[in-house]
Amino acid sequence: MTDAAPQDSQSPRKNAPSASPAVSRTVLHYVLIAATFLIIGLLIGIYGFEPDDSPVRLDETQLRAVMLAVLEESRSHSSAAAAADAAAERFALVDDDPYLGPADAPIVIVEFSDFFCSYCKRHFEQTFTPLLENYGAHIRYVYRDFARLTPESAPAAIAAQCAFEQGRFWEFHQHFFSHQDTLSRDFYLQTAEEFELDMDTYRACLDENRYLGEVEFDGLDGQIEGIRGTPGFFVNGQLVSGAQPYAVFERLIQRELDKAGIAYDLPPINAAG
Repeated sequence: MTDAAPQDSQSPRKNAPSASPAVSRTVLHYVLIAATFLIIGLLIGIYGFEPDDSPVRLDETQLRAVMLAVLEESRSHSSAAAAADAAAERFALVDDDPYLGPADAPIVIVEFSDFFCSYCKRHFEQTFTPLLENYGAHIRYVYRDFARLTPESAPAAIAAQCAFEQGRFWEFHQHFFSHQDTLSRDFYLQTAEEFELDMDTYRACLDENRYLGEVEFDGLDGQIEGIRGTPGFFVNGQLVSGAQPYAVFERLIQRELDKAGIAYDLPPINAAG
């Protein structure tokens, strides 16, 4: 499906975002710049009118060089800060959920989805696969739950998370969307046997509703960020609502790659079917 290998190992769940510093590095940097120019102004006031033969008289060329150096440093820092801010926005909703593709990919797509959603199924069949086939080397594709359509939506999401615990999330993801009309506890157990999971561990995971909190946490994150129905996506932090055509996602990805200065090969015209 894609050259990007699935990243499906279980990692500790992190249900609380890490605290951010009270004052950003950008703010501190500009405070430093202001202080630098203040000092320069004071020096001009103190020494600028000394006699020509004074040993402490400021040289205009030297002063200009200092000011230019400060401005150049400011521009460099602004570019670095902008890149850091873009990266922070890109990964803001990644959490610790299953994903495909490079961890540090320049394009991060976060999907909020429900295994019972017919439009999510359409996205899976018409857009998900060709996107990863054509741009998989540049995409980190993250799946998060917005399991609210039916009473069985949360159990289905938990069942997939229990598979994630054993490193088989994406097999369940494909199987669930391919058999959307038959999702039930018996089907989850049948799927677990088919993919040779440890059945005692898997059954216990289902019985305990082990990942109910994780599923609810995903849904709340989506709601806070503006998701009102499924599927909903964030492409490098930009909200895309609904099962939009492949061309919409492709163009948005191309724009983000262009913005990052990354060369890519255009896929064949009918690559998305």
